[in-house]
Amino acid sequence: MKKLRKEYRVQQEQTALAMGSGDLEVLATPALVAMMENCAKSLLVSELSVAQTSVGVKMNINHLAPTAVGAVVAVEAELLEVKRTSYSFSIQAFVGEQMIGNGTHQRVIVETAAFLEKMTEKHNM
Repeated sequence: MKKLRKEYRVQQEQTALAMGSGDLEVLATPALVAMMENCAKSLLVSELSVAQTSVGVKMNINHLAPTAVGAVVAVEAELLEVKRTSYSFSIQAFVGEQMIGNGTHQRVIVETAAFLEKMTEKHNM
């Protein structure tokens, strides 16, 4: 199936200390999750019409090793399965040859206008 590799340089604002998820100036788990989700999202672009987008509905990751500010994280997403509008991915993150994270992610393709309308109605906005 389809694969994509993207690179991200770790920024100061992506540290656990800056994001409030920890006390150290290392790549925060929420930032790693965002990198992984972005890579999977990018892999789906060719599947979307102009009226559609994809939304993340499930994420299961292992954050395996600390990563310093300035390091380049290479994220690889592979599409594993498609069921109607649901797309499942395997994702791995590396610094050099060292795997720093891995996991699975699920995204669903939605009609953008209908999705936003439903949210607005739900929250009486």
